[in-house]
Amino acid sequence: MTMMFRGLIFLFSPFFFLASPVLAATPYVGGSKGFAFPNGEKISINGSCLGDPQYDTGAAFSGVFGKDYDGYRLGGEVAYQKNEIDNLGSDVSVFSVIANGYLNCRLEQHKVTPFLSAGLSYAKVSVDALGARGSDGVVTLQLGAGVGFQVSSGVTIDAKYRYFAGVDPGIELGSRNIEMDIDNHNFLFGLRAGF
Repeated sequence: MTMMFRGLIFLFSPFFFLASPVLAATPYVGGSKGFAFPNGEKISINGSCLGDPQYDTGAAFSGVFGKDYDGYRLGGEVAYQKNEIDNLGSDVSVFSVIANGYLNCRLEQHKVTPFLSAGLSYAKVSVDALGARGSDGVVTLQLGAGVGFQVSSGVTIDAKYRYFAGVDPGIELGSRNIEMDIDNHNFLFGLRAGF
């Protein structure tokens, strides 16, 4: 827990320096829901490769907060996703705390704003398999793109895609050690409200 706390301080400390009071910024909060498509190409138990895992499409959820500086946004995100692995009769879930940066590509006299995003996070990867449950914490990266539709003053609907990847976790399940890819694609739809 102490290591996770220190990691969160490290991830979010840049925002305290970048969010200068000289710059006009609009705070915002929001949430998203969508689909998670794992792209992991390997899974092994005690060093023996089991081949390609067969994942079901999973659900993904996230909550966001941050500041909008018009041309860019800085913020934090808490995200969760879960997928079943059909050929192993098990499931894998990922809980992550993410520091994000967004580049807004504003279109003059339009209420549509395309954007690019990048983020760094700490993720807790949990696996429920073989009659046991285990987890491991890893550093992950994400890259994405999307579009925001302003529906009223301060309220925006988002549609976005992101690619999520990280260090392969090593998860202890009793006497077994599971290693797996956690790369995946997310398609998310959400709402942001400025205040």
